Amino acid sequence: MKKTAALRKEARTASRRGEANDLRRHGLSVDGGRTRGGEEVRLLTTAGLAAAAIDLDREPEEMGGMPKSAGRSGASHPMTVNETVIALIRPKPDLDLVAGEPAAAVAAAQAAVDAPKGIGTITSHATEVALPVKGTWKNPAIGSARADVVVIAPGDDVPLLFFEVDNCTEEVVLIAAKFDKYARFFKRKEKDTDGSEICERRNESEIEFLVRLARS
Repeated sequence: MKKTAALRKEARTASRRGEANDLRRHGLSVDGGRTRGGEEVRLLTTAGLAAAAIDLDREPEEMGGMPKSAGRSGASHPMTVNETVIALIRPKPDLDLVAGEPAAAVAAAQAAVDAPKGIGTITSHATEVALPVKGTWKNPAIGSARADVVVIAPGDDVPLLFFEVDNCTEEVVLIAAKFDKYARFFKRKEKDTDGSEICERRNESEIEFLVRLARS
């Protein structure tokens, strides 16, 4: 019933903003700046991620970490990562919720419903995940890769998939260097139960191919 779009948006989001403020007061979130479009961004702290892990029935180390420099950069990269995850999941809107809305909104919702299903669910994706070349998952060594998105959705024939999301702000040489870090992670070996070394990931020829492809 509000007269302007801004007032209508404020009314729609008032309860959610109140919830976000409660999380901040309890040390579960912090302000993360604003996007280029002026939207406020809230980031979960380590304690907030741990609390979310309980609700999602996931291990804390599966929750990823806080995006770096989100407040200083206007959260452009974290928001792009979010958009990437949404594009992968392809969530289906509830058509009943757009009943009576403008025809363009209804048509867009119907198109999303009719589109092919996505990969996994929100719990299939983790962001800002460190991939230790040495050390442990909780304490990765310096030089370890950090994947923007990790997808594990065996139900959709995706046992493991990493994503690097770039806003065209990094030089090609820096992006290629990330593949070297991934290669070191793939080549990491662990002890099997009988004491023999096993490589948990790909074979060396596949790794070398990926690195050559990145550098080209």
